[in-house]
Amino acid sequence: MKKIYSLVAIVFLSTGCSYNNEAIELSAYKLNYISKTINDSNNISFLSVTDIREDKTSIGYVLVNDKVDTKFYSHVDFAGRYRDGLSKVLKAAKFNLVNNPADANTKIDVKIKDIQLIYNDTDKLNENLHGKIVVEVTLTKAGTVNVLTFTQKQGMWIKPSYTSKDVEPFLNTLFTDSIDDIVS
Repeated sequence: MKKIYSLVAIVFLSTGCSYNNEAIELSAYKLNYISKTINDSNNISFLSVTDIREDKTSIGYVLVNDKVDTKFYSHVDFAGRYRDGLSKVLKAAKFNLVNNPADANTKIDVKIKDIQLIYNDTDKLNENLHGKIVVEVTLTKAGTVNVLTFTQKQGMWIKPSYTSKDVEPFLNTLFTDSIDDIVS
């Protein structure tokens, strides 16, 4: 009987104390763009919005004693979410979005290069969650091509985390700020 109680206690402690890793979701972009608006006849077309990360499901990890303990993952279509979010912000900024690239004065090509969240489980008192999103935007206007790289980096302290769902609000903030930064 002692063996059964010991076994139950070990199973309870090991499952109760392990990091609960679930797929991380991303909310749709909520418009909070507070910058200048353009009211001209500049027609914009998205050529493409692509996620060029090698591993499209991996978005970071939990660091315990300077070693990767658990990897964060997501099944979100980040390219689709960026396209939707950028469309909303460009419309809010009074740009004309057109579907046919031949009708556009400006063509936009967006590449998601990196999405990374790192939760440091060892650091309980300082900034323990860091995130970075890197997006490359190619603008083509009147034969001139400009390639711009936008890096959104943030860090914050969160209470000790035992589930990957704790980092979702942080990812949503990074995502929103990244989109707003591109349009500003």
